[in-house]
Amino acid sequence: MLGKTLLVVNPAARHGVTRELLPVIRSLLDRQLDYDLVVTDRPGHAIEAAATAHGYHAVVAVGGDGTVNEVLNGLMRIAREDRPALALLPTGSGNDYRRTLGISTELAASVRQLIGGVRESRDVGLVNETYFANSVAIGLDARVTAKAIELKATTGWSGLALYLRALLSILLRSYHSHQLRVSLDGGPAVDRDVLAVVATNGPTYGGGFWITPDARPDDGVLDTCVIDRVSLPGALVRLPFVVVGRHGWMRPVTLERHTSLRIESQLPVESQIDGEVTLASTYDISILPGGLDVIVPGRCR
Repeated sequence: MLGKTLLVVNPAARHGVTRELLPVIRSLLDRQLDYDLVVTDRPGHAIEAAATAHGYHAVVAVGGDGTVNEVLNGLMRIAREDRPALALLPTGSGNDYRRTLGISTELAASVRQLIGGVRESRDVGLVNETYFANSVAIGLDARVTAKAIELKATTGWSGLALYLRALLSILLRSYHSHQLRVSLDGGPAVDRDVLAVVATNGPTYGGGFWITPDARPDDGVLDTCVIDRVSLPGALVRLPFVVVGRHGWMRPVTLERHTSLRIESQLPVESQIDGEVTLASTYDISILPGGLDVIVPGRCR
């Protein structure tokens, strides 16, 4: 049973739909949960709210993966022994971390799962100085994410359909590989010509692409997918297999598990961290096994 809980709400999530859902969320939680509520009004606000959430049993990210990422990075500023658990009401566009935790997209059901949830430890990823809950991707996938952010603002699309539209746009207009030096688990660096390097705690990204279908968030390792350079026609042929997670047998694809990666590039290269786009020349990626407690659905739903 949840104790004192803090809800951190991103009202802009899913084109502002979360703002409209807030009265419904309140009505579902009132008299069911002892909670306080913070409505964010700027980037980084959720980090600040979570970082000062001392004394709470859990902090609930109400929004999408970007909201989850901010709450996570705030919580990681609190000492492990005092750190509240991370919980989620998925009201955003992509919501890949809710798949990782097994949380429903239906609001009333996810509220029931929250109230009746149990506290368990899950792994946390770290890239440079930023924590990630679900995934980090470098190269083509980050350019697709940047295009998806642009299209989300101009079209109102969301989820897998948005990511597919952005992917096709990048494939047809900005398709190229990256010359990267890749080191795995502290081993020697190897020069590789790649389309993308992905490291995940969960099986999906991009609103439902099964990029690392066997990933588990509690096994102490990162599932990685490295896609080497392939022709554009070859990429288009392989795309449907990537969507449904049947790409492991393909020659340009390497699916493995590692505890750390170091990616170096002569020029800055794009990355996406839980759906947020950034740019750097070096990426140091590692895993913190059991680094965070989360609220997951109990057996009785």
